[in-house]
Amino acid sequence: KEQVIARVKWMEAAGFNAFRDGHQPHNLLYGKLFNQKGILWWTQLSAHVWYDTPEFKTNFKQLLKEWVIERRNDPSVVLWGLQNESKIPEAFAKECTQLIRELDPTSASQRLVTTCNGGDGTDWDVPQNWTGTYGGNPDTYGDDLKKQVLVGEYGAWRTLDLHTEGGYQQNGPVSEDRFTQLMEKKVRLAESVKDSVAGHFFWLLTSHDNPGRVQGGEGLRELDRIGPVNYKGMLTPWEEPTDIFYMFRSNYVPAKREPMVYIASHTWPNRWTQPGIKDSIMVYSNCDEVELFNDLGKVSLDKQKNNGFGTHFIFNKANIQYNVLYAVGYLNGKSVARDTVFLDHLPEAPGVAALRPSGISLLKPKPGLNYIYRVNSGGADYVDEWGNQWGADRALPPNAGSKYWGSSSWTSAFNNMPAFFASQRRTNAAIKGTKDWELFQSFRYGLNQLYYQFPLPNGNYEIELYFVEPWLGVGGSMEAGAMRLFDVAVNGQTVIKDLDIWKEAGANRALKKTVRAKVSDGILRISFPNTKAGQAIIAAIAIASNNKNIKAAPAFEMIRDLKCDGCVYNAWLDEGDKLFTNQVTRIYKLAPALFGADWIRMPQKDHTKLQFIANDTIDLYVGVAKEKVSTLKDFERLSDSVISDESGGKKYDIYRKRFETGKTVIIDSKDIGLMGILPATNMQPAYDLKPTTSYKADVAVLNSSVVKQVVAGGERTVV
Repeated sequence: KEQVIARVKWMEAAGFNAFRDGHQPHNLLYGKLFNQKGILWWTQLSAHVWYDTPEFKTNFKQLLKEWVIERRNDPSVVLWGLQNESKIPEAFAKECTQLIRELDPTSASQRLVTTCNGGDGTDWDVPQNWTGTYGGNPDTYGDDLKKQVLVGEYGAWRTLDLHTEGGYQQNGPVSEDRFTQLMEKKVRLAESVKDSVAGHFFWLLTSHDNPGRVQGGEGLRELDRIGPVNYKGMLTPWEEPTDIFYMFRSNYVPAKREPMVYIASHTWPNRWTQPGIKDSIMVYSNCDEVELFNDLGKVSLDKQKNNGFGTHFIFNKANIQYNVLYAVGYLNGKSVARDTVFLDHLPEAPGVAALRPSGISLLKPKPGLNYIYRVNSGGADYVDEWGNQWGADRALPPNAGSKYWGSSSWTSAFNNMPAFFASQRRTNAAIKGTKDWELFQSFRYGLNQLYYQFPLPNGNYEIELYFVEPWLGVGGSMEAGAMRLFDVAVNGQTVIKDLDIWKEAGANRALKKTVRAKVSDGILRISFPNTKAGQAIIAAIAIASNNKNIKAAPAFEMIRDLKCDGCVYNAWLDEGDKLFTNQVTRIYKLAPALFGADWIRMPQKDHTKLQFIANDTIDLYVGVAKEKVSTLKDFERLSDSVISDESGGKKYDIYRKRFETGKTVIIDSKDIGLMGILPATNMQPAYDLKPTTSYKADVAVLNSSVVKQVVAGGERTVV
């Protein structure tokens, strides 16, 4: 129930006024909510399926009857969708259409029966329009719509965190920017002909598992690259909104109701490596005017008026000197919405320090307690303003027993899967209510299989849990209550019920919860057993006791006995990290595989001998600035690279080699800029590996039961 309600709230927040099932019948609660909210509903029975057997036909018609009877009294229903990209023969489709007529007499005039993008025998085969994605000219979309009247799907591929300069390029990389610009063009052209068309349906609300496809580009980071997946969603599968959500919101949600402003993009902190004149800074807003600053409200870059539906605010020739972009939206001359983006590599803007007030007691240790564990969930080692040391989030090894502390997620159910795959994200936003932004800017997310364990003597403990809402409510007013709801349990007992971070703290504000629990079996377990909407999120954990003598158990690390003059072993490698121990150089671009890796930060000097022992089978990634390095002769040269912000961008080519458990690794670090360490896995690439055989209709030899037909614009064989 709560998840359905949250999904409808996402739709409303983006401004949609109609919904198409994709592509099977959805929960009946959707219909009740659509009835209440005045949202039109194109319900759908099936997709892509047909078997010419009596059993299939009988079952199909029985399901069809139930589908219509359950929904025919919902006034929100405006179309009956028999099948998407239909494989149903015309005669059977006509039979099904007549059955719908008998069950719902309004269907003949008010609720037509449809197929979509292929199919005969219903009232209307509604087309799809993927111009700009699968070829075609997106500039004709308005004229196309006037001819097509209704479009059942329009959309495009996109890759979370991937960004590109230079505006829309039809054959360019499938970046968030290309995606958003193409969709903006289509909504603008559609609006220009709205008096001549019925509408169009954006594909789709959330990216979804799609085993039949050969793709897996949901994210730039391999940590996020789930697949095979249809990665065209406004939201990711873990319900992180992409930039297109704010584009839709800026066009379809009235500013008088919910004013908003959003700088594109919050997932692009590494856009520039140096100050200077910059172009194409895009801001999405429904406000009358937007003013953009390069600090926190003093250095104005420009103030622009809204140019109307299907357009965005764009700031060119902006003299960017500092690491902050700050936008203010105005309605009738009054400031009503604000958004801030922090950038890597640029000098800190005046006034930023004021956003990090000292002395806030949120993380201050409670007097008299022995803090045994402090964990930066989804992040690296960190020392806060009180001098507290927070350990990097570490994975529990298989058969950890009570020897190690660490975390586990859904991947533990599969052999040799990356431990943190599809369960960690981060934000670059300022975190209100704390000086220690870094502790809250990385976090873990998950459902009932995300948990932490901490070996401890039996007894009573105080547990501090730290949370942040990274996405809901960003960019301005948005009623996001109950869009993320989850429980927290300690040793199987729920200690926090239906936690709603946004309701308690709003967006990007630190939230602390303190609970007490008793350990009776030598392990304290923190889990998230029930998530009603969205995903559970945890930013940090601290565990304390009155007993001063209790010590923390170790975490499992992939290497031991590191010997290297001036080197530091780190976790959770990311863009923006300082590359060397003795230089200010930072990482500008990482290879996708290296996000979240353990890594060795080395001094930048001519020669350092580096040695360690592998605790597990590992893949060692080495970035070098020279074409040939003799010490890496047994390494595999990869196509990826790492780029630093040295001299506007220095490239380090990536080499890789696997080392077995117990192997001593010795490397001369001369010319090496980066050394990343990942556990060896057997996870397959993010595309479908099932064997396939293609049969071409134009050369097929047919028998009497098979004919050739033109379906969806191409010749097909039809049984």
